[in-house]
Amino acid sequence: MTETTHISMSLATSLQRQLDITANNIANASTAGYKGEHVVFESLLQDKSTSSDDQAAFVSDTGSYIDTRPGALSQTGNPLDVALHGEGWFSYQTPEGEQAFGRDGSFTIDTQGNLTLLSGAKVLDAGGAPIQLPTEGLGEINISEDGTISGSETGPLGRIGVFDVPEIQSYKRLGAGMLVAPEGAAKPGPAEGTAVRQGSLELSNVNPVREMTRLIDVQRAYERTNSLMGNADDLRRDSLKRIMQAV
Repeated sequence: MTETTHISMSLATSLQRQLDITANNIANASTAGYKGEHVVFESLLQDKSTSSDDQAAFVSDTGSYIDTRPGALSQTGNPLDVALHGEGWFSYQTPEGEQAFGRDGSFTIDTQGNLTLLSGAKVLDAGGAPIQLPTEGLGEINISEDGTISGSETGPLGRIGVFDVPEIQSYKRLGAGMLVAPEGAAKPGPAEGTAVRQGSLELSNVNPVREMTRLIDVQRAYERTNSLMGNADDLRRDSLKRIMQAV
């Protein structure tokens, strides 16, 4: 395999990863609290001699990062919709029993009285336990800025956990905007200075137009890269054919 092919393949592999991540951003552009993900590429220089003309640059995929900028707030008027004002994160228990973190505050109450996401993941309190509310007799639900849930007929019932996750860039995506800690990660603590806003939802911070433009650019670059590899193969076959004819 020629060096041209190696370089093209390194670029094609990186572009494929960027294509997948960009498509996932677009798919979650309407997911409440979703944070966009972006790929980081570097040029890996291979020195073959002292001449700069003999240096080859390969594309190196060094990973990705989460765009933690807040999304816009949408006023819904739903008492179980909450948004975070600040850098904190909600915590959930997935149906598989994992603890996950995210910014989706579109909560609901299931038939057992559990406060959950629409996906079924349970919302956790400040101590990391699922929040359970009475299934009837609540009255009007009020959620204060510190996350305390109260019913007009019952008084305080629990407190939504809001956590500081300093190592969020090392967390793995689980889907639907949720993130899970890698093995050995530090335990998140309570978030200071983050307020809970009842009746609002934080929208995704993905810009669909920008992501669609990026998707088109990546697709075109991928096509050019495949064409380059095809041209290199054609040149190699032509060279071998001429050599065989000359023998």
